[in-house]
Amino acid sequence: MPTKNKLRLGIPGRALRGQTIELLQKAGYSVSVSASGHKITLDDPEIECFFSKTQELAELTQAGMLDACITHKARLLEQNIKAKEISQLNYGNGTWHITRVVLSAPVDSKIKSVKDLNGQEVFSRLPNLTKKFLVDQGIKAKVTKVGFPGEAKGEMFNKPLVDFTNTGRTLAEHNMKIIAELMTTLPCLVMNPVSYQDAWKRQKTENLALLLNSARLAMDMVGLMMHVENGLMPEVLKVLPAMKKPTVTQLRGENLFDVLTVVDRKEARELVPQLKKIGCTNIVEFPLEKVII
Repeated sequence: MPTKNKLRLGIPGRALRGQTIELLQKAGYSVSVSASGHKITLDDPEIECFFSKTQELAELTQAGMLDACITHKARLLEQNIKAKEISQLNYGNGTWHITRVVLSAPVDSKIKSVKDLNGQEVFSRLPNLTKKFLVDQGIKAKVTKVGFPGEAKGEMFNKPLVDFTNTGRTLAEHNMKIIAELMTTLPCLVMNPVSYQDAWKRQKTENLALLLNSARLAMDMVGLMMHVENGLMPEVLKVLPAMKKPTVTQLRGENLFDVLTVVDRKEARELVPQLKKIGCTNIVEFPLEKVII
């Protein structure tokens, strides 16, 4: 069983692996992956990491072999996993976009909607969720479990498929068209119920969630700093986002203010030219490490 002063943490492999490692690094951890790619180490002696598929991580966490893990919300529902959710994490399979669980069908098939699945065989990476979805839709169909990669199997065997997707691009490459969305799913940081009762492990996991979420939020935001003359302040404050009140400091002995604010990264490309046109000087845009709201 896990020792009291060490958190055994499951890290997802495959599609979630790259984003999870990058997010851990942005959260302040030094991450080392073995040459074989099967072992991951953090520079925190209180965290012991274990690489595996999200499906297996959920099972190991429920069984108490791991204190906590990062797995897909859809996996928890599919496997009816009993675990304590600490936080959802805002990224997806191989991208920073939210992942969807979708039903697709071969482009050249006669399947145009869910109702066309009556009497069909449906391939699925998530058979339990698929069966429930079909029952809720009043559809009688055979559901066959398939492994990764599902898109290739759907195309090869000319079968409708339920699988994960972010952009739908891979499905399109395999001549599959999306006909319905079952759910959206995000990675979740969860704990097994026994470890959750351990105050030290719970706090350690909650701290990890805070760092990961603040690092993820910082990726979408930037800081803006500028000098603004007193007479220009009303106009500057009017164009800055209302929900992100800036810090304004008057420079000693001058009719200038130092204005510091945080904005969405995409907003900055529109704001900076506006601020320059208004008359702001010494405008500096800088990246953020963590944003905690």
